[in-house]
Amino acid sequence: MSRSKSRKATSVLSFRLMPSEHETIRLTASARGLGPTTFARRATFAAAGLPAPRNERAPNPNAADLAKVLGQLGRIASSANQLAKVANATRAAASVTASLAIVDELTRVREELVGR
Repeated sequence: MSRSKSRKATSVLSFRLMPSEHETIRLTASARGLGPTTFARRATFAAAGLPAPRNERAPNPNAADLAKVLGQLGRIASSANQLAKVANATRAAASVTASLAIVDELTRVREELVGR
């Protein structure tokens, strides 16, 4: 069963912050490898003396860096694909082969980073 169907917590608690307060919370949460919502939820549970919330994913401190690297790889692969398209249109076989080799290598690097 998916998490959304098995989860019974349906009440929402929200509050407003000054921009400086929001930024402080966001930076503090990020330093702990958490998003601001998870950070606030854990702090609220602790302050209220409630047991720690369950069903939270383990924080991935490298998630932001991985997202940046994957984004850059995607942009590079897109450029290589455009080069291959132009090379195909002009019948430049050497350029096509080189462009496709770049795309293949970027795909391999992406798979290695993501673990697939």
